[in-house]
Amino acid sequence: MAAKDTKTEILKAGMSIISRQGFNAAGIDAILKKAEVPKGSFYHYFASKKDFGIKVLDRFARGIDKIFSSFMQDQSLPPIVRLRNCIESLAARFEDNNCSIGCLVANMGQELADQDEDFRENLAEIFKTWCSHFENCLREARDRGEIPEGISPEHTAQFFLSGFEGALLVSKVLKSSLPLRNFINIFFEQVLRQKP
Repeated sequence: MAAKDTKTEILKAGMSIISRQGFNAAGIDAILKKAEVPKGSFYHYFASKKDFGIKVLDRFARGIDKIFSSFMQDQSLPPIVRLRNCIESLAARFEDNNCSIGCLVANMGQELADQDEDFRENLAEIFKTWCSHFENCLREARDRGEIPEGISPEHTAQFFLSGFEGALLVSKVLKSSLPLRNFINIFFEQVLRQKP
């Protein structure tokens, strides 16, 4: 395996294990075993488990950011349709995983935000970046008259991210996507006063 591939395999294995077990419970040996790489490989690529965790977060966030960008930049669709399509896509991925794997960023945030300031700052930046996608889309929708003029794109984007992440957590606990689907429908059909 090439050097670049080894690091990528370790990150992918870590993302999978951390998504299911949490960061603190994820053992380096288990990650290396899943990645099928020698034990000495970990510290060749990562200074510490914390360094590894931050790189896993970055990899996950960049992947989600690409999804957001691909939907939000599709100028062939109205902004609200882009936003809904994006969220429906993420909800479908969650359902495809039997409602058992939530958002890695939210999971790590719950686990680590009060334990480590570097993690907290990284997590906060990721959420800010995601909010900016939603805010830009909502601002464009408001400017085009697709949503009421009195809606604050900034505050509504923050509400949307918070509500989505909370609904995802409840859905994960209940092993049912109903809370997530309810949130999506209420947000688009009542908060934004949009019809399906």
